[in-house]
Amino acid sequence: MGHDLGYAALALIATTVYYIAFLVFRVSARRMEPLRGSRPFRVARLMLTDPVWLGGGLLLFLGLGYEVVAFQQMPLAVAQPIFAVSLVCLVGYAVWFLDERLSAREWASVALFVLATVLIGLSATGDGTPEAKATLAGTIESPWTMLAICSPAVIIAGLVWLVGDRRAGGRHARKLAGVAYGIGAGACAGLAEAGIRGISLVYADTGSLRAVLESAYPYLTLGLAAIALGQLQIALQRCRVAIVAVVLTVIGRTYLIVSSTVLFGEEWPRDALPFLLRAGGFVLALVALVTFPRYEEPGATRSLPARAPRRKGVRALP
Repeated sequence: MGHDLGYAALALIATTVYYIAFLVFRVSARRMEPLRGSRPFRVARLMLTDPVWLGGGLLLFLGLGYEVVAFQQMPLAVAQPIFAVSLVCLVGYAVWFLDERLSAREWASVALFVLATVLIGLSATGDGTPEAKATLAGTIESPWTMLAICSPAVIIAGLVWLVGDRRAGGRHARKLAGVAYGIGAGACAGLAEAGIRGISLVYADTGSLRAVLESAYPYLTLGLAAIALGQLQIALQRCRVAIVAVVLTVIGRTYLIVSSTVLFGEEWPRDALPFLLRAGGFVLALVALVTFPRYEEPGATRSLPARAPRRKGVRALP
């Protein structure tokens, strides 16, 4: 019992540190000049040369590392609600201290997302590990499966970047809301987490670091994590952290489950109750996505960075 409480406390601390990193990234984003997804190498340079962003990255990876330790020692049905509690705390902080305003429609969507996270966690049965190890070798030998699961995440992220960078015309033009950026970054983040799971399975199966490096999973993790972090930074410069964090989290967890099913042969729960819980969680997540507004409402927050003043001879970025 004491060990369970200890791991639960570790999970809560880990997820709290993970979300504190989002707040540090937001501070970093406000210090940077306007970022554009169409210039990814410039975005990467600004991120990697900013000490504040590097500090946030350190917190992010520390949180993820301790999450892995804690979640491996406790049931997912307990871990996911803890993750949801930390997410609610982040939203509360953004509303009370960052003065981010959420409409009734957005609050309803956030509530549906949190409930979806809890239902998906409660649906965990602990099955799937033997199947994952059994099908891992076949997955590595067939690159088409990997490409099939990677392509949607990369395409979604690319489309969001292109739409977000498009200059909005007209007097009543509105900014793209954080839900769009959260979807793109979340899909890539979920796939990066699947890559981490693949690394752990390869190492557990072979015990060889060389086998890990020869597999596709380290490169899957690094590539998709880089895309996710870049899009997250752009999102935090333009949108509310409460919306971005909620959507990224739920989409990431959902994509992790879907990609693990394809890559590692993990089956959905067969018993009626776990199956209904997981299906219900997916349905609620989809309803929340559809419910979220697609554009930022005027006056939704006073915390978004002001547009840099236009200097003579320099065209302002959109």
